[in-house]
Amino acid sequence: MGSAFCHKRGQFEFNLRSRQLVTSTPALIAIYLYQCLRGHAEDQVGFRYENYREDGGRIGVQTDSFLFEVQPKTWLTIQGEGVYDAISGLTPTGAPPPSTITFVETPPPPGASNTSVPLSHMQDARWAGSVGATLSYKQNHFTPQISYSQESDYVSRGAALNYSVDFNDKNTTLNLGWSHDSDRVLPHGFLYQDEKKNSDDILVGVNQLINPKAFLTVNFTYGHASGYLNDQYKGVLFDNEPQGDPSSPALEPENRPRKRDRYIGYVSFTQDVAPFHASAEISYRLSHDSYGINANTIQLSWFQKLGKHVVVSPMFRYYEQNAADFYATRFPDYNTRPTYYSADYRLSNFESLAAGLSLNWKIRDWLSVDVAYQRYVMRGLDGMTSQTAYPSANVFTIGARIWF
Repeated sequence: MGSAFCHKRGQFEFNLRSRQLVTSTPALIAIYLYQCLRGHAEDQVGFRYENYREDGGRIGVQTDSFLFEVQPKTWLTIQGEGVYDAISGLTPTGAPPPSTITFVETPPPPGASNTSVPLSHMQDARWAGSVGATLSYKQNHFTPQISYSQESDYVSRGAALNYSVDFNDKNTTLNLGWSHDSDRVLPHGFLYQDEKKNSDDILVGVNQLINPKAFLTVNFTYGHASGYLNDQYKGVLFDNEPQGDPSSPALEPENRPRKRDRYIGYVSFTQDVAPFHASAEISYRLSHDSYGINANTIQLSWFQKLGKHVVVSPMFRYYEQNAADFYATRFPDYNTRPTYYSADYRLSNFESLAAGLSLNWKIRDWLSVDVAYQRYVMRGLDGMTSQTAYPSANVFTIGARIWF
């Protein structure tokens, strides 16, 4: 079970870095990283290339990541990762399709569909890195971690501290985690001055070995974010401009609350299926936040061993959420606008499906290779948001690790 658990970690990291799929917290990352390290006592270095590509020329993300893990002492493991993301493509502005607007001040560019949501081009690069250490004393394990990320419109500094303690002959592990991110949002899009954003996440979880062939994980996470929580590139269409001209619809910057609280429950169960030389995992994630969004995620994974050195892993994930309290595709009057408003499709009522297949091949005792493909599809459920706002994407991954 340990090797299968660590094998799926690559997908978890992709989700975080690309910010396109389900995201989680630095505290969770450190805990999962630590658990994987406990399953690998050898030093190692690795490289991973990921290509996230939305259909229709929308957002594409190419990611190169390097990682290392060394254990200079039996009680000390040091791990780190460096990441470079190249992001480019088209993203929705927040406005509805031009065909639904009575008057458009600036017509859509040549070749654009009158029935599709307007798109704007973006291009950026991101450098990120993290370093942490796991210190163990008897059944106690401490994992401090620091991280840094920088792109043209965003700078983030983070720290996390996790504590794990083993009970019951190491059959039970209690996990406690805290992380803090201090971010600076730089002027781009609708933002004309620097803004600050701070977030904290606290995790409490238990890993329980039920029997030699079954493993249970239960986590609860509370997160609090404050400061500038808007997407500076997303606008909201009002049916009149701020001066009140009803013949001139205007795209104004969105305005989300400056505080957000999140509550996330997670449970997963892994079962060894000895007759097939495989293991199966099912997980469920339930979340609620102060925006009024309730979300459900269920994932099924199968880890099939082929011979002594190859593991093939098909997976399926379903995600569904309702809309934020302040979401709408457009608003009637700027001068009587509500306190908060957004037309970002990511805050709407939608569902997404992801299905994929990964392969891990341990070519030598000191060398392993990973290859994976995933198809991701989003679909709106509210009947008012244009389906053209929701992306579909292909995700390709290849990587290698060397043990020494």
